[in-house]
Amino acid sequence: MPFTRTWTEELVAEWLQLNGYLVEAGLPAGVTPAGGRYAADVVGAKVSKNVLEIIHAEVGQLSGGKQSIISLQNKFSQNVCATIENYFRQKLGFAIGIVNYQKMYVASFWTKPIVNAASQLGINVKPLPDFIRQEVFEAIQDWKKHPPHQPKTQGNIITLPESQWLLQLIDYLQSYELLR
Repeated sequence: MPFTRTWTEELVAEWLQLNGYLVEAGLPAGVTPAGGRYAADVVGAKVSKNVLEIIHAEVGQLSGGKQSIISLQNKFSQNVCATIENYFRQKLGFAIGIVNYQKMYVASFWTKPIVNAASQLGINVKPLPDFIRQEVFEAIQDWKKHPPHQPKTQGNIITLPESQWLLQLIDYLQSYELLR
C-alpha cells in the first residue's frame, strides 16, 4: 500500500484494513482537463457474500461555497468511480457481479450547507469527530471481540496490529480514559 499523505488519510486506511478491506491510497483514477491526475485519497474493497464492496473515501475540508461542490463532483465523478471499480474488479478477479460502491468524505472542517449538498450527490460526509466516535471506536471494539487469532497473553488481552499505529493510539487513549 502506498503511503497516505495525511494522518486523517492514514486513519481512514487503518480503519478500512481493520474491517477487512484491501486498501489503496493515492489510487490514480483519472486525468484532469489540464493534464493533471485525479487520485482517490483512500479506497478499500472486499468481496462479501458475492458482492464487491467498495468504500471510496476522500479526506479534507469542506469550507463551503460553489468550489467545494465542484471539487466533490470531480472527486466522485462517474469516470473516477468507474476507474476505481474496474481496478478492483481486476485486482480481485471479480468480473461479473453486484458492486456496492460507497462514497464517503471524512471532513476535518465542514459547513451544514455543503454536507447537505454532498448528501444530494450521494456522498456520505462524516465530520471527523463523528467518524472517530461512530466508525473507529466501533471497529476497534468489534475487532477485539472477534480477532482473527487467539491472543497468547494472560487474561486474553489483545492489542491491535502494530502497523495500525493511529488506531493503537486511539485505543490506548480510550482505554486509559484520556478521551472525552
